[in-house]
Amino acid sequence: MKKILVFCLSLVLIVSASMVAYAASNNFVASPPSFTAPEVDSFEPSDEDCTADIVVTPFGDKDELPEALRLLMEKAYNDILNAKDLTELCKEFADYVESLGIPGTNLAVSDLFDIHVTGCDFHEGHFDFEIVLKADSLKNFVGLLHMNKNGEWEMIKDAVVSEDGGHLKFSVESFTPFAIVVDTSGGQTGDSSMIAVYAVIMAVSALALVVIFVKTRKQKTAE
Repeated sequence: MKKILVFCLSLVLIVSASMVAYAASNNFVASPPSFTAPEVDSFEPSDEDCTADIVVTPFGDKDELPEALRLLMEKAYNDILNAKDLTELCKEFADYVESLGIPGTNLAVSDLFDIHVTGCDFHEGHFDFEIVLKADSLKNFVGLLHMNKNGEWEMIKDAVVSEDGGHLKFSVESFTPFAIVVDTSGGQTGDSSMIAVYAVIMAVSALALVVIFVKTRKQKTAE
């Protein structure tokens, strides 16, 4: 019984520490595996002969991607997770955020996803694509970041949100991971409240285990 209690308490502490570590990073609105992929509303290649189609894959489904794309997604995630704040990822983005007067610590990624091309039998290289995505995470939109094939971050300059707040339009020459960045000071705090709930649950569970252990020992002593 004592060994079981120690194991359970250790598990509770490990999970709690993981939640605290995630909360401390504060660079994601929610846990990335829970992200859903934005829907493709429309796209138009600049080359009218291009027969390509585009596929959008959320971070949670990264294992379905070819290895090279999966590795880029993992690098994108780690870059975001380990950044002091998101302005560290791209100098141009940092300058833009400063011009808006938004503290870098207020920024968080609301969507992390991959876009890649399939079905083009006309040519290997691709020209500009104008893409419109439908997403539920565009409230307090600040900017769209893109990791190129060399693993470097860049800001998509022409990314704009529609008047209805449900669509994101931008042009791009290459694909791989994208990250939608929002200003969390506007109330989009994502999982932070749930982390607090989970922490309370963990604490109560640990207390319950201790109580059960104490009662069990008392009963054995009485016998």
